[in-house]
Amino acid sequence: MGGCIFAGLAIDAQGNVFDARAYYVVRASGALLGENRVQVGQWWRVDGPCVQRTSLVNGFEVAERQIEPTQLDFLLPSGEHVVTLMAESDDFRGIGYGKARKLWETFGNRLFALLDEGDVATLTKVLTAASATHAVAAWALQGDTRTLQWLQGHGFDTTIGRKILKFFGADASVRIEEDPYRLVSFCATWKAVDGLARSKFSIRLDDHRRLRGAIEEALYRLFDSGHTCATRAMLAERLVGVFGPQTPQFRWRTLIDAALDQGHWNGSYVLGYDDVIHPTGPLVMETAVAQAIAQRLLDPSDQSVVSGTELERLLQRYETAEGLALNDEQRQAVYVAANNTFALVTGGAGVGKTTVLKAIYAAYERAGIRIYQMALAGRAAKRMQESTGRPAATIASFLRNVGREALDGSLVVVVDEASMLDIVTMHRLCRELPAHARLLLVGDPGQLMPVGPGLVLHALVGLPQISSSELKVVKRYGDAIARAAQAIRNGVWPTLPADPTAPISMLACATLRHDGPDSIAETVLRLYQVDPGNTQILCARRNGPDGTRGLNAACQAALTAGSRPLTLWSDEHDSAVRTGFHENDLVLCTRNLWSLGLQNGSLGRLVQIEDPPRMLTNDAGEESGLAIGWILWDDGERRPVFEDMLDDLELGFAITVHKAQGSQWPRVVIPVTGNRLLDRTLLYTAITRAQEQVILVGDVDAARAAVEAMPRAHFRQVGLTGQLLSQLQARPSRQLGNVNNTPYEPDLLTNIEPTVAETLSLTHIERY
Repeated sequence: MGGCIFAGLAIDAQGNVFDARAYYVVRASGALLGENRVQVGQWWRVDGPCVQRTSLVNGFEVAERQIEPTQLDFLLPSGEHVVTLMAESDDFRGIGYGKARKLWETFGNRLFALLDEGDVATLTKVLTAASATHAVAAWALQGDTRTLQWLQGHGFDTTIGRKILKFFGADASVRIEEDPYRLVSFCATWKAVDGLARSKFSIRLDDHRRLRGAIEEALYRLFDSGHTCATRAMLAERLVGVFGPQTPQFRWRTLIDAALDQGHWNGSYVLGYDDVIHPTGPLVMETAVAQAIAQRLLDPSDQSVVSGTELERLLQRYETAEGLALNDEQRQAVYVAANNTFALVTGGAGVGKTTVLKAIYAAYERAGIRIYQMALAGRAAKRMQESTGRPAATIASFLRNVGREALDGSLVVVVDEASMLDIVTMHRLCRELPAHARLLLVGDPGQLMPVGPGLVLHALVGLPQISSSELKVVKRYGDAIARAAQAIRNGVWPTLPADPTAPISMLACATLRHDGPDSIAETVLRLYQVDPGNTQILCARRNGPDGTRGLNAACQAALTAGSRPLTLWSDEHDSAVRTGFHENDLVLCTRNLWSLGLQNGSLGRLVQIEDPPRMLTNDAGEESGLAIGWILWDDGERRPVFEDMLDDLELGFAITVHKAQGSQWPRVVIPVTGNRLLDRTLLYTAITRAQEQVILVGDVDAARAAVEAMPRAHFRQVGLTGQLLSQLQARPSRQLGNVNNTPYEPDLLTNIEPTVAETLSLTHIERY
């Protein structure tokens, strides 16, 4: 909200007015007030410089003191002053002086306790049930305002304040005073929390609360980096970023063990086997996922959907209808999926995973099993739908739209591009699926690990307790791209020609500067301009000479800067202002916009600009918004651009490899420099997005080093594997086995955040 000018009389702790002829005018800024409500009848403590002046009002001399506050604190009224608050505050609308006075006369000081406790039944001795309920709710708002204002006064915004209120309720300020480091859990920054704790509450450097809070902060940082658990060495490394290096005055490393023990007792984290530290939240998620998988692996019932003989007949019919012959790897993959309620089908690009899916679907349908296809990313789900001819959705869409009744009976959930699956998403999925739902994960562990925390497919592949089948025979790509991709996937840097016309090549740049004729940006731009209609630039990162920001700006400057700009009218400047987009720009949607049919990763071209904006109407003739332009999206649909969409659009000539997972283009250009994101899985994923040609541009030595080093997923510390093995050992049941590399057999059945100080009773408010 904006600022507020209010006036009030100075009072003592009991609400007695010091001087009725002297009142204070306070000009409070929006920065001090935030979203807090200022209303007549409230009490506020105001600190700040004061200027006094005297004026005549109706023949009476009135002294007015003007305060520019430096601090504001909201206080709840005491004594019968609650009558004024309830009668004049907008929150208590409908109570009035009569009812408020009667409440005070009936209950006296006991009224405060009744309101605090929400005792509607007792309040109905004076009020109707509806009015009593309303009074209790309005009183709670006053407490919320006080706590929010207290938090904001200590440097925490309203969003964090509401989270704290929701968790701690009316005791929030007390709980924070007990241990201000509790704020770390509510997205407040360590710098803000530690500054508050040390300056406002005089907490020492070695206070056990500070040490425990720092460990929690370090674990959060590790989680943000993808780790779901940590060794003590990893934790100590992150604590350097929290505490800074040790000093003679604060040798924090020697205090870590005691702090860990205290945290373990407090429930902030758990010390597991081999002294690994598990934050409670990720541990709960990994345990739940492990339980869901183990439950399916240990199901004592027959897991096969059809008999071996029937499955073989179905496969023969499928081969005839499709005009193809499944190889032994593909047939084995079908049997694995058909005979297990949890299974994995893995393999690199072009090995026929979709062919296997279409074949197993015939068996699922024969057994009356409903099929739910899904993927993490919108583009991956779209491609899944196109390749199988069956409906597919994102996991988020499935969880949001499928009611519990639709999950009765036999069903299977098939997750494609499962290498992208993080533990948070997997936990949500497992939590919603009924125990009888089959689960089939399909993907390539050689591709990028999840953007989110944890690992799922990467953590499960290779466990002998899980039935899985790996497809290795490449069937889709040209020989050169296929051989290079497979070599990179295996950690071997292939010999690539420096020929921009070859199916796959590596062009070394003389310089990796941002600009100049031999810069990586100029080289990539020249290559892109050879065939822009069929080419996509794929980057490891957003910033840097090889990042999407710079390359998109270069492409726009060269290709569309002379086109008509997309503008908005600015009342502030009384003129049209540019949005950063031009007609014919390629654009990328960066957030799921379900109501518009768009998903995170959707690509399109700005094909038309509306000047002036055109009001659109829906089928019922109702206004649906002002279109400022139109984009032709990659699904063939032409959709309007509204002003509130602009924050979710960016240029799409160059996109990150993460955004590209699940997609393909005829021709791909990949800028390469040494950076922390570059590894073999990123290069492999980028290369396998191409259908006809791949051109890598940049630092050959950096590319080779990235391919020959271990993938980044190898260094991500997770606990899912250990949790699953613990679940399986605790509940022995039928024989488990990994059939990967087992010869195909038709009957195979195998089963994972100068001055005055006065308290004022407010009499007048003017907002600005």
